[in-house]
Amino acid sequence: MIISNYINKLTNQKMRIMRLIIGFLFVALPVLFWQCTTSSGKEQDTATTGEERLRSFNTLRVTPSEISHHLNMTGRVIAIKKIDVVAQVQGISKATAQIFEEGITFRKGQLMVFIDDADYRYDLAAKKSQFLSALVRVMSDLKLDYPTHFEQWNQYLSTIHIEKPIPELPAVENAQLRYFMSSNNIFNLYYGLKSMEETLQDFKIYAPFNGALTQALLDPGDLVIPGARLGEFIATDAYEVKAAISSSNLKYLHKGQDIALYSRALGQEYKASIDRFGTTIDPATQSVTVYLKVKGSDLREGTYLEGKIEASTYPEAVEIPLALLTRENQVYIIKDSIVRLKNVEPVEFRQQTVIVQGFSEGDQLITDPVLTPILGLKATSK
Repeated sequence: MIISNYINKLTNQKMRIMRLIIGFLFVALPVLFWQCTTSSGKEQDTATTGEERLRSFNTLRVTPSEISHHLNMTGRVIAIKKIDVVAQVQGISKATAQIFEEGITFRKGQLMVFIDDADYRYDLAAKKSQFLSALVRVMSDLKLDYPTHFEQWNQYLSTIHIEKPIPELPAVENAQLRYFMSSNNIFNLYYGLKSMEETLQDFKIYAPFNGALTQALLDPGDLVIPGARLGEFIATDAYEVKAAISSSNLKYLHKGQDIALYSRALGQEYKASIDRFGTTIDPATQSVTVYLKVKGSDLREGTYLEGKIEASTYPEAVEIPLALLTRENQVYIIKDSIVRLKNVEPVEFRQQTVIVQGFSEGDQLITDPVLTPILGLKATSK
């Protein structure tokens, strides 16, 4: 009985010890597992950080050299000779041998527009008849009072024809004769006729030079009024391009300087030369207008042309992608295995690149896009 009690007591103690051990394990094992995991993570982070401190970049070994400085010139072709066709008289337009339509060419002196002048011619003939009658009325008094001038005026009277332009008046040097003619309205009628004859010429509009219509706003039968714009006429053998150049670059240009202009749309190159310079500077852009004379049989007004002139050279310069230049005019380089910033001086900006000075021979320029801070990192070239 005593032995049995002892065994039971011993068994109970073992059970308590087992429970304590199991409880300890339930508490200790998670803690140990967490410590191991944390330690492993720290080692991994440390390894990763070590790898990030040594990064590889695409680089370009810089070799400064002499680079040509070009001045870009762009602009649209405009006609040197351009006029508006404007009516000076009123009437009904009539058809001519050459139709009045956009794109139609005319030779110098060729009739472009004809406005019906029949009524006006009748009025002019009536005025000439009045003038002729006035002269006839004074001839008898002229023969009596100014016999030395009678024959001269009599011959003049015989040269007047209703259908022909009025001839020039004889010279009147005698003051008394001049007063006599003026009092009989001779001068007033004469100069009125000369004015009407000048106006008669406005019923026909002739081409002032060889060219073509770029606008046509008139059809046969239209009623034309004075001041009406009938179209636009340009010379097709003389064009120019108006380009803008920075005022600081004017020193590289001179009148007569040749330049080759190119049209991407037409795939053609045209010879041009500097004709003149503008006299003012644009206050907003600080640029000056340069006018270039250009020739070409297939040129059209409005064609976009571009070209460049070699102005000078940049010594010890490098042309790099514009995206590599920071706002502070710096670039990223690798020096002594460290990413550093280098100050450079931009001297010319182009479409996608920039020419800079300030590089040293052998500088390792980082050409990768910089999206995150890399200054001070340990680095190597790929």
